Amino acid sequence: MTPATTGDVRIPVFASVAAWRADPRRAEDGAGTARPSVREATRAIIERVRREGDRALVDLAARLDRVQLDPPSLRVTPDELAAAASGASPDARALLARTRDRIAAYHERQREASFEMEIGPGATLGWRVLPVVSVGVYVPGGRAVYPSTVLMNTVPAAIAGVPRIALTTPPGALERSPILAAAVEIAGVTEVYRVGGAQAVAAFAFGTGVVRRVDKVVGPGNAFVAEAKRQLGDVIGTDAVAGPSEVVVLADGTASPAWVAADLLAQAEHGSGEERAILVTTSPEVGRAVAAEITRQAADQPNRATIAAALDRHGAVIVTRDLNEAVAVCEELAPEHLEVMTRDPDALAARLPAAGALLLGPWSAVAAGDYGVGPNHVLPTGGTARFSSPLSVADFQKRQSVARLSRAALAARRADFEAFARIEGFEAHRRSISIRFHGSPGDPDRPDPGPSPSAANHETP
Repeated sequence: MTPATTGDVRIPVFASVAAWRADPRRAEDGAGTARPSVREATRAIIERVRREGDRALVDLAARLDRVQLDPPSLRVTPDELAAAASGASPDARALLARTRDRIAAYHERQREASFEMEIGPGATLGWRVLPVVSVGVYVPGGRAVYPSTVLMNTVPAAIAGVPRIALTTPPGALERSPILAAAVEIAGVTEVYRVGGAQAVAAFAFGTGVVRRVDKVVGPGNAFVAEAKRQLGDVIGTDAVAGPSEVVVLADGTASPAWVAADLLAQAEHGSGEERAILVTTSPEVGRAVAAEITRQAADQPNRATIAAALDRHGAVIVTRDLNEAVAVCEELAPEHLEVMTRDPDALAARLPAAGALLLGPWSAVAAGDYGVGPNHVLPTGGTARFSSPLSVADFQKRQSVARLSRAALAARRADFEAFARIEGFEAHRRSISIRFHGSPGDPDRPDPGPSPSAANHETP
């Protein structure tokens, strides 16, 4: 590893994949688990909310958020939401509406249809796609506010047909940010709470009196919110537990170093200092130029300190022998975002399945995806993109299998079902089929039609 620059904001440059693999920082990478202190504090908060309900929420708001509330004020009234949103400019509201419409147009195409199929006389099977009955959306509201998060989480839920969508954000967030309040209005959400942190997830999981229980909770948050989702995963449905944001840029010698550097900086500024911003390139010249551009462009960035921390901990420029090795490294990383800035990005797309979002070509900036070009910006992180997917309409639906058999349809398949029961040693299973054909008091289908020919030698009770 060699320092690429002499400025305050630097990104390490690795002359080979082997050199990158030897980087001692990599031992600290990965999704990992929460620190013991976070786990214990979260467990205590969850238990308090479970036992004390609204009283715990009011006390935690005073201690953690420095806000004095009473139980009724945990819920935001329609008038309060309208008053908070009134400060948003007409231009801001128009921006939110355009963004909502773009997100909706994309997610409308994700609708999954139910189906019904006949597999023979008197035998019908079905697959029902149903909305989750109630969903709670968590929206962060600390130092920064994220109206885009409101839209990315509520629009797919509405398209899925969720009858009840609730939303919670820390106390004071809506009052501090009129555009956040306007986003909630434009999303059409009317059940809104002033609760933040792990206690918000617990309130949605158990219900507290004022806060109504939901079936699933989604939305990003800090380490305590993520840990609450982990601990309550057997009580309430959750989305994926998001880790720090990630971008990998795959570039050849045709890529613009200035554009690549700008995208790496954009990902590194999120604020935790744990973001991953990595360039994988076949061109040593591009690699060196990107590193120099990072220092130059970072000099006047308002979020320079957090950028520097993220790049120092997890930034990298990796030079590969060729495009095949570059693709292999990207697949190994399985990042949240993967930008492909090569001569022919479409030719590589099929070889890059292990990424949450694939952004093809130099004009497909990550920021365009973050701010509502259409696809969801809630994406798998920490390498989980190998087997996980972006938030979608499907996350707000459940599926139900349906079977409807007549007497004749069950009789035609009886031998197979009874044979399987014998193989697996479940006699009560077998008898639950057999009893239907030997009758019982009040059975409207007697007399026994007898087993099918293939079952003629089977023992009957």
